[in-house]
Amino acid sequence: MNIPRYRILTGLISSATVASLLIADAAISLPPVEQGNTIQLNGQPWTGRWIRRNDRDKQSIFLQDDWLSGAIGLDMLDSNRAGQQKVKWFSSPLFTEATFDRPIQHRYLDVRPVARFWRTEVEGSTLKIFTPDSTLQALRRSKQANGDRIVFELSAPTPWQIQQQGTTINLILAADLAPSIPTGVNTDKGNSIEALEVQNRGKQTVIRIQSTEVMEPEVETLGDPARIILTLKPDYVPPDVDILWVPGLRRKQQIVSLPNPLAKSDKDPKSFRFSVISLVVDLKQQGLTMRPIWSNPAGMLGTSSLRAMAEQWKAIAAINGGFFNRDRQLPVGPIKFNNRWMAGPVLTRGAIAWNNKGEVFIDRLVFNEEIVTAEKKPIRLSNLNSGYVQKGMARYTPAWGTNYIPLTDNEVLITVQEEKVVSQFKGEKAGQGQIPIPNNGYLLVARQVPELVAQLKPNVQIRGRTSFKPVDFGKYPNILGAGPLLLKNGTVVLDTKLEQFRPPFDKQGASRSAIATTKESGKVILATIHATPEGILPSLPQTAEILKKMGAVNALNLDGGGSTTLFLGGSILNRSLGNIGPVHNGLGVFVREPEKPNNSNQF
Repeated sequence: MNIPRYRILTGLISSATVASLLIADAAISLPPVEQGNTIQLNGQPWTGRWIRRNDRDKQSIFLQDDWLSGAIGLDMLDSNRAGQQKVKWFSSPLFTEATFDRPIQHRYLDVRPVARFWRTEVEGSTLKIFTPDSTLQALRRSKQANGDRIVFELSAPTPWQIQQQGTTINLILAADLAPSIPTGVNTDKGNSIEALEVQNRGKQTVIRIQSTEVMEPEVETLGDPARIILTLKPDYVPPDVDILWVPGLRRKQQIVSLPNPLAKSDKDPKSFRFSVISLVVDLKQQGLTMRPIWSNPAGMLGTSSLRAMAEQWKAIAAINGGFFNRDRQLPVGPIKFNNRWMAGPVLTRGAIAWNNKGEVFIDRLVFNEEIVTAEKKPIRLSNLNSGYVQKGMARYTPAWGTNYIPLTDNEVLITVQEEKVVSQFKGEKAGQGQIPIPNNGYLLVARQVPELVAQLKPNVQIRGRTSFKPVDFGKYPNILGAGPLLLKNGTVVLDTKLEQFRPPFDKQGASRSAIATTKESGKVILATIHATPEGILPSLPQTAEILKKMGAVNALNLDGGGSTTLFLGGSILNRSLGNIGPVHNGLGVFVREPEKPNNSNQF
């Protein structure tokens, strides 16, 4: 039986955490007393991680940083200290300690600086938090230049959340409502407000605001007395955010503006303000590594959310990667890890390559594989571990999985072990049958090429070879491909026709994911780019220009649209959880050396 344990959180904490300890082999923090992944806030259950640990002669509670932002309205400000986070919550800005789990995946903040007089109770894996009672005592509206402002005066600081859907904005307060404030709908119009409705649900008050157009609210908290200031302005630009999360990894949020070439009148926006959320990773930082990750560690079949994928591989951060066949759930671009090809390229498209020294190379990748028989007859292979189906001879290694299931009808399956053809037989219909892939060889799959099948009878000796263009790709153990290539040496080199992307892919707008290098050796940008306040999505040329403005020198477009996802510390940074599409692969960032697979079964 779980016995409830109660504690009142009081006092402040010093900022003595040394950033280098985040990566050192020494323990990051004292052993936790309890920890869990469920938080109950004033009776409302949330998914959120927490740690309660011994801290000398007292106990401390640490909550997952993004949970604090979303659940109580904690404002995380620019911070250049890896072991601390600058925050603001009904107070002047202050620093609070940050700690991490092991291996480092999630970041937690000490809540004592903002949680005075909170009451806590631990039951199993659930932390129950009870905040002091608060009352919304006054609500004042005023018109501002080109907008509106609402001041909510509270009897005490209290958790709050913002929910927005289109032109409807809900401010949810963990507070009762003073009798002097009427409930119901107020249709007094403002510059940006069509109507305002007040609802009281006991110890929760909901303010529903109907705005004249879709716009992001500016929200600020003040103390003495506790107030929430909500401002609505069509031209509001959220402040840039730059947080050092761990040494070598920065979390950034910014607006990047590009001129509007179609502006003809004063009503047309002079510029497009694109929302960009990114991570800047220093691959030369000791203990910080990057590697490809994919949905199914046992093979190439499968898709999942990037969040599930990253947490499965225990990555601290991740961005979605290359293209894939959504129906077959198979990759259609290159994935290479630790000199092992998990999947090969199909077309000549952009790719990024890197090593553990922090050296990075971005260009268009030309990849060729062929096998040569004892009679020195070369046979060019069409695909390697790919879900992209075309006429030719494809190769499937154990990296694909333990078995191969035919992707098309009437395939001829050729088993190769120790550089010798062992068997040859005709496959069943697409999706039927499972053919084992030998651990000491591979499977050749012939599609509509009887003349090549005739050269590969049982007992024929063969050997394989691989070539690259540019040859620099051959120097790197890790590769991930997507495309198109956007920037090379600071110049826009976008060419969708060369990389065989079909119209209107080259001109249409979409949410974008991209990876880029900067002038600083080893620095890479993992960026997601989204729509302007007017709903204009970035095109590929605009994506290239945005990245240039962010300091990119070489840049590669990744899979975008519904796949665009950026993950950090257990949270998705760029979209709501209900709007995340499954992906096949991604790029994961680790604060440790990830496990290395076996290098066998490669040419």
